[in-house]
Amino acid sequence: METIAVYWEPKPKTYGLRDVTDLSLFSIAVKPEKMAQWGRWFLKLADLDIDFHLILAKYSSHKELRLYILLEKLWADKVLSFIGKRIDQEFEKNFTLTSPVGLISFQGPHFGDRYGIADAAFKTLDDQGIPILIAACSGAAVYIVLPEKNLDVARHFLAEAFDVP
Repeated sequence: METIAVYWEPKPKTYGLRDVTDLSLFSIAVKPEKMAQWGRWFLKLADLDIDFHLILAKYSSHKELRLYILLEKLWADKVLSFIGKRIDQEFEKNFTLTSPVGLISFQGPHFGDRYGIADAAFKTLDDQGIPILIAACSGAAVYIVLPEKNLDVARHFLAEAFDVP
């Protein structure tokens, strides 16, 4: 016999909300035949000593991998120059830069073992018409990237939806 325990609370506890401003979000579509080349470029990109706040990838229905790189806005020109020397005109339509963006993240007790945490955050922002550019959940943490101009209002409504110390 297996026993399953589900814990749910109407206002989930967090350890606090963290936000970062002055960020840029790169979005790059990588076709399967270019995967190895991009892997080598990313190794060289690491040599530029740029700190990233978040990197994630998602598989799209166009049989490509879409990479998202979130970094401080002050590094955007350096990365644009690096990538600009390596991509061709056809590829450029699959590359975007969104700036300025903000990151709001939070974690809480046992988030990784509980359902509905991300849904509560996304629903809160959606109910207020706040666009989410990308989001990621990892273990006990939730990361949400949104237009920087929406960061303060997002923080306010998330603080109402969650128990924030």
